[in-house]
Amino acid sequence: MWGRPSIERARPARPRARPRWQEPPAGVFGPGKWAFFLAKILPAERPARRPGAAMTGSSPRVAIVTTMKNEGAFLLEWLAHYRVLGATSFYVAHNDCEDGQPEMLARLAGMGLVRPHATRATEHGGIQRAALRQARWYEEVTQAEWIWVCDADEFLVVKTGDGSFAALIGATPGVDVIGVSWRQFGSAGITGYDPAPVTRQFTRCERPPRVAYVKSLFRRLPEMARIGVHMPHPREGVEMARAIAGGAPWRNGRGGLILRADTRVAQVNHYALRARDSFLVKRDRGRVNHAGEDMGADYWARFERNEVEDHAIARYDAAVTAELAALRADPELARLEAAARDWHRARIAALHARPDWAAFSARLAAGAM
Repeated sequence: MWGRPSIERARPARPRARPRWQEPPAGVFGPGKWAFFLAKILPAERPARRPGAAMTGSSPRVAIVTTMKNEGAFLLEWLAHYRVLGATSFYVAHNDCEDGQPEMLARLAGMGLVRPHATRATEHGGIQRAALRQARWYEEVTQAEWIWVCDADEFLVVKTGDGSFAALIGATPGVDVIGVSWRQFGSAGITGYDPAPVTRQFTRCERPPRVAYVKSLFRRLPEMARIGVHMPHPREGVEMARAIAGGAPWRNGRGGLILRADTRVAQVNHYALRARDSFLVKRDRGRVNHAGEDMGADYWARFERNEVEDHAIARYDAAVTAELAALRADPELARLEAAARDWHRARIAALHARPDWAAFSARLAAGAM
């Protein structure tokens, strides 16, 4: 269905990062200055496609933009999934990791598969917003036609065509922003961490929501002022044509909230909790977009949705399995992933050894909110 050139044929691709600012070439008003600024806003000549999942028909250049911290145990499944969907480049921001995730990203960069970026909070906002601002200076993003912003626990499911980004774009023609409704997946009553794929362990979720937050696939346009967590922000006075996946009207609430959700053509499987033990590690890490806010029992209750089964993502199982096998065929990457899993297990054990965390876990198990 998707096809994939062999990873073994990948060539190291370590392009130089675009700096925040550099002096333009000589010639204050000459062609050198204009060439410098045009290079900032216009896509360069289309690069050769990196190894990844081939898509049918015309393959749009889709950049994935994400921020991660201590997600090494889950990184390769997430990467494999989006490669299968046809993503052509990955910008992965990270900060203050303890699980070896930066080393995994460095290895993936050496294989030509991702662009890592070490980031930190600034006076203008938290880690995630800083990373989104900084993403605009990397060619992985500036050369993309479309951008998809997501977290390590968010998996896009396209239910039409071959399930690719191209199929989603084809099903929603004539717009600049395609909104895809969140669908919350709970813990399914699973307590312990298991390295099996997240998407196959956690299949219970909320019923198709009437109101939901949205994630957006959007064109990289000059009219875009900045990249947002849920959607792009256009320049003042500029409109970007928007629709929900499949062409349904975009009825907007506040922030990323959509007043009429629609998951018939596509949805974002949001595995905010995973297993209860893994949630402890997530809570210990903290939130990337709301620094200082505790992910306590209220957060757990909000996302612990197990009303129905949903297996829409299973359409990708065979392709993702093959992609994961190809990634793990690299001995160094496989070693680093195993080390990240060991760190995750050790962190769970350390948290359970603390009376306050053990009591919190027991409270979740008892359903005492």
